[in-house]
Amino acid sequence: MAATHRETEPMLQPRVRSAGYETFEEPKFYLSSTSGPESEESDSKRLLEITAADYTSSEDATSCLRDACKGVRTHPARLCVSRCIVLLCLVLLFWGNMFIMAGNAAGPEGQLFRIGVLGIAAHLTGAVLHPIGVPPLFGMLVMGIVLRNTGSVELTGPYEILAADIRKVALVIILIRAGLGLDPTALRRMVGMVVRLAVLPSLAEALSTAVMSHFLLGLPWVWGILLGAVMAAVSPAVVIPCLFSLQDRGYGKSKGIPTLVIAAATFDDVIAVSAFSVVLNVIFSTDNLTKSIIQGPLGLIFGFLLGILWGLLIRYIPERQDRFLVILRTLLLGGGGLLLLFGSEAVGFAGAGPLGCVVTAFVANWGWKAQGWTDETNPVSENFAVLWTIFYPFLFGLIGNEIDLYFLDLKIVGLGIACLAVSLTARILISVVAASGGKLNLKEKLFVSLAWFPKATVQAAIGPVALDTARKVHSAEAEMSASIVLIVVVLAILITAPVGATLITVLGPRLLQHEATPTQEASSSERPDPGPSGRRIPLK
Repeated sequence: MAATHRETEPMLQPRVRSAGYETFEEPKFYLSSTSGPESEESDSKRLLEITAADYTSSEDATSCLRDACKGVRTHPARLCVSRCIVLLCLVLLFWGNMFIMAGNAAGPEGQLFRIGVLGIAAHLTGAVLHPIGVPPLFGMLVMGIVLRNTGSVELTGPYEILAADIRKVALVIILIRAGLGLDPTALRRMVGMVVRLAVLPSLAEALSTAVMSHFLLGLPWVWGILLGAVMAAVSPAVVIPCLFSLQDRGYGKSKGIPTLVIAAATFDDVIAVSAFSVVLNVIFSTDNLTKSIIQGPLGLIFGFLLGILWGLLIRYIPERQDRFLVILRTLLLGGGGLLLLFGSEAVGFAGAGPLGCVVTAFVANWGWKAQGWTDETNPVSENFAVLWTIFYPFLFGLIGNEIDLYFLDLKIVGLGIACLAVSLTARILISVVAASGGKLNLKEKLFVSLAWFPKATVQAAIGPVALDTARKVHSAEAEMSASIVLIVVVLAILITAPVGATLITVLGPRLLQHEATPTQEASSSERPDPGPSGRRIPLK
């Protein structure tokens, strides 16, 4: 019997839904074995089974995708990856804007671009070395030295001035952080020890340096004293971050050791810079000697008074109810610090600026604590911690970039290291004596003395000044002595900065008493998110 038209009609498979797209399967021709209602019912059941299987497969794929996205959102490394992407975007945005505004100076062959490369390379080097226990600043210094001595980044002309200004901005930031971290109670209790530590170890190091440089390096006495003044300064950029790290973990805080060292280091730097200015004027007779001598004490007085006045001002303004309170306090404190540092140099009182920065931050923070802020809940301190993470690699990268290894004389290097060893030993011994008379035990005195000798920031700023001045006056003898001074300064930075940071970091937990901080006592479930400095700030 002949098949009907319905029986020979090809049956097309339905559309298959997969991954959100509609496709057709290849049609298959077959003859129904039966016709009528039974055949139609069988075909309908088959279509329903195929459709249900396809929907089940689609739901499984969607569920897997949803689980994968959830895993990415909850992965422990998501914060680090996200922050790296944000930083990369910010760097590209900043470079793009600089290239538009500055043109070829910000291009790959320009010196602005090279300064940026130096900062990024220094940051990456420090980040790589930090997990294995090496201080990041060591990697930053080495990267700056390598880029300078391979000819990759060598700044000339106005860009040398720009690099010096960047270092000064970084110095302002760390000095403000130092002032914000001072403990008023501990400072009042140890004011006598602060004065002893600021004067006696520096004097011992300066005198021993002068004697050793005269007999070992053949420097005239006045040049030996100049070298001693340069070497007597402690680097706040090395000491302060290491002490903050220990303080945040509860080491030495109960006896105020971080406050003791930071306060004494500030006065120590002011005295050293003032002494350097006086001796430099004696050597080159560039100014009235009497004026040079009185500039030191006047700088201390002016810096102290200006710091108090500006600190009191931003202690009471803006109003506490101002919705922009935190950002306005940050801008006023940072802008005042920059004005104090650059302005004091412009009027001839270079020592007033650093002291003014610390005093301003200390006085302002003292008032803010009375209004309810604490060391753990100070958002202004958090803002400066963020700024420090930006300028930190630029500071030490640019310091390393000042070091020209081809300038070093191997004979002078050996004698200079011997000179450093004697002077640093004298400083450590006198520091132990100066730290006596209080409640510190022998281990704590030893820690204070070891935390008291890193050199970097001040030496990089004033070390080349004598050589530049000698070249201006065209004195061959003075240029020879200034070159020896600069070589010893370079050695001091290379040796004491990384060694000092390592000693503070490693020996701090072993020599200092530990006291649980409020952050450590709180349970992890009650803690707000940590900020850049490691302290936990409530997000209010």
